[in-house]
Amino acid sequence: MKKILVPTDFSDNAYSALCYAAKLYSGEVLQITILHSFSDEIDKLTSRVDIGRSETMREKFYKQYDDEGEQLLEKLKQDAPKQKHTFDVINTPATLAKSINSLVASDGYDLVVMGSKGRTAAEEVLMGSTTASIVKTLDACPLLIVPEQVEFSMPTSIAFASDFNEFYPLSKLKPVTRLVRQYNSRLNIVHVGSEADLEKNQNQNLEKFENDLTEYEAEFYFVPKKDTISKTLYTFMDEKSIDLFVLIYHKHNFIKQLFREPVVSRVGKHTYIPTLVIPQNY
Repeated sequence: MKKILVPTDFSDNAYSALCYAAKLYSGEVLQITILHSFSDEIDKLTSRVDIGRSETMREKFYKQYDDEGEQLLEKLKQDAPKQKHTFDVINTPATLAKSINSLVASDGYDLVVMGSKGRTAAEEVLMGSTTASIVKTLDACPLLIVPEQVEFSMPTSIAFASDFNEFYPLSKLKPVTRLVRQYNSRLNIVHVGSEADLEKNQNQNLEKFENDLTEYEAEFYFVPKKDTISKTLYTFMDEKSIDLFVLIYHKHNFIKQLFREPVVSRVGKHTYIPTLVIPQNY
């Protein structure tokens, strides 16, 4: 059974991410754990009330969010009565990052799924600040980031962005290959820049990628940078009708820049694209 961890703040955005994950793996029987952290509420309390009352309020929060968790499970039953997956809810006063990493380490989750909003409606970014912080601390499990306005579509066309400064054997990355096999997906390897400008090391890594993907339907694209890397990538993905965007997270590579850049051209259906972030050492 595949185990998925889905953090929630009980918002519509978080619920959409939960439903997306359930649909994406509808052909499997999943164990989905819904995780809610009320660490922020506890932090606010400890600065205003005495320890005794803080403990009382902690129990009150447990009761409140346990009730909300039960309501969420009932909503899932109504929205997807034939659902094969099993669900449970965990509420915790620990921080979200600490809780996620602890559960991944102790219970062997295969995937974390989070909803994400940009900082403002006018300047949407690849991921909100909370999601970005999780990306930076999660090193033992892939993270699937689901945009607020995404509509589920089968990931028959998957994009992978690379600067070719490093090589990653995509054929051995199960989070990617299991989706490729399930949906008979096409892999689109995209590089922002000209192939003619690649240095020796980049050309060697490009050849490694080509050899690694000989058994898959894969195409390599070199696109000129227009404005920002984010805008260039999202324009490419909109034009190619990409359903899923895959990144390998390395603290020193170009991906860090994507966390800060505004995505300014989200107008088409395919510009609201789920992003699968895989830690470098996964």
